[in-house]
Amino acid sequence: MTTYAERSDALCDQLREIEHQANDGDQLFYCAYLLGLLGLHSAVEGDGEAAFDTYFEQELKATLEAESVSEHDQANILSLWQQIQ
Repeated sequence: MTTYAERSDALCDQLREIEHQANDGDQLFYCAYLLGLLGLHSAVEGDGEAAFDTYFEQELKATLEAESVSEHDQANILSLWQQIQ
């Protein structure tokens, strides 16, 4: 079974690949935002890809709200999150 740390690492690898191919500053911001949060939450103990994805998505949405990220950026960050799952 995949640990949360392994799942986070795999997602980060996907984001870095997207980041390297990005041609626009917004896309780079969205990648960096997710990479930062994944780094913060990768140390949480747990197992299972689906369990991590559910946990992380809840944390992501709460963080976007707490940081007052614009609706436009929230939508794009969540879209990128859905893309890499």
